[in-house]
Amino acid sequence: MMREAHISSLVVQARPERLEDVSRAICARGGEIPATDPDGKLIVVLETDSEAKITDFLNEVAVMKGVLSANLVFHQIDDPATEAATKAPATSFGEES
Repeated sequence: MMREAHISSLVVQARPERLEDVSRAICARGGEIPATDPDGKLIVVLETDSEAKITDFLNEVAVMKGVLSANLVFHQIDDPATEAATKAPATSFGEES
């Protein structure tokens, strides 16, 4: 049975001089960084199997040396159980002409 997938993104502001260290630490914890800014901004994408793991990840990042702020900006839950229902064929209640 397939499990839920929680896809989220975070914006992290790090000190510019610590950007490389913060990036490495985030990737070591399973985060992906598709974009960075030399001023210290990072976009982080995370895929987990629970909301609690997102919260744990965010809390870990927020207290890393060199991190000024870490904010969750997107969270989507992909649930295979409900996905089948949304892909069901449309039902017509009226007469066809």
